[in-house]
Amino acid sequence: MTTGLSEKEIDRLLPLGSLETIPRRALVPLDRPALAVVVEGFFRIYRNAAFVRDVSLGLAGRGDVLGAAAAFEERGAETGAEALCDGSILILSKAAWDQATAVDPSLSVALAASVARRLTRLEQRVEEQTRSGVEARVAAALAELAGAFGTAVDGGIRLDLPLSQEDLARLAGTTRENCSAIVAAFARAGVVRGGRLRGLVVLDPSALRRAADQTPLPESAPPGRGAPGGARAIDSG
Repeated sequence: MTTGLSEKEIDRLLPLGSLETIPRRALVPLDRPALAVVVEGFFRIYRNAAFVRDVSLGLAGRGDVLGAAAAFEERGAETGAEALCDGSILILSKAAWDQATAVDPSLSVALAASVARRLTRLEQRVEEQTRSGVEARVAAALAELAGAFGTAVDGGIRLDLPLSQEDLARLAGTTRENCSAIVAAFARAGVVRGGRLRGLVVLDPSALRRAADQTPLPESAPPGRGAPGGARAIDSG
């Protein structure tokens, strides 16, 4: 489940905005003075940065609200959203949002709570990027995805996100090769099961969290040195 608006709140806002269909891999700028509510699909939130393509800030799913800085601070933000699959976003002007919150003030509370949770997660991500090793960052990214978007199944939590190894690597701030080797090591240690990220099952969430906290896993790959024992990396999804 996501940390955004509820189903009832989304339904309340739909008549007030413009629903835009976003094809897979399309980029959505978040610099216009409007709120963007994810209605369908999953989006990678990024910030433009010097010397690199961009910096991943996290994922957004149904009910997540994007673009609050540009909408309320009336300034452009060097952030955007990349569609990881075909999806749709509801664009709400500030006037439409004000109209909705005048009728239902609880919407403002829901937005504030959503933004606060995202800021907290962003602070954690910054700390991970500066203090944690590669294995810990990959584990933290997987744990976050499982907690926010996973589905409980027999024996674990299944990820049904349309993510590739490259997407996960960018969320973890590493290369695809390192990411693939580390996920393969997690699979050998019995922490996850599956060959591709879509359909990957987290078998032991507590072990994944320990890895995120930099407690070594059995037979895990040293950061940046590939999978131990010459094992092959899992396929890109």
